[in-house]
Amino acid sequence: MILDAIEKVGGIYVVTADHGNAEDMVKRNKSGEPLKDKEGNLQILTSHTCQPVPIAIGGPGLAPGVRFCNDVANGGLANVAATVMNLHGYVAPDDYEATLIEVVGN
Repeated sequence: MILDAIEKVGGIYVVTADHGNAEDMVKRNKSGEPLKDKEGNLQILTSHTCQPVPIAIGGPGLAPGVRFCNDVANGGLANVAATVMNLHGYVAPDDYEATLIEVVGN
């Protein structure tokens, strides 16, 4: 529904998370089997992990030539604010962490 709405208005989406656990959403035993509670339901993994957090940027409003930078060392959530500002056509303040995107070919 959200992506359909973005499509209709010609917008841009940025999807990320506040911590890693996209790699596994359930608790597991030492053998790697999912753990279940007393009722037989999967136990959801809610703790933070050290895995990278994915980010997706797209939509019909995305300018041509926008791509992820290859030179942002240890990019993370601190870089998302500058990225969103850049996507909206603004220059992030100097005290922000580096943007995750660049525009090529324009």
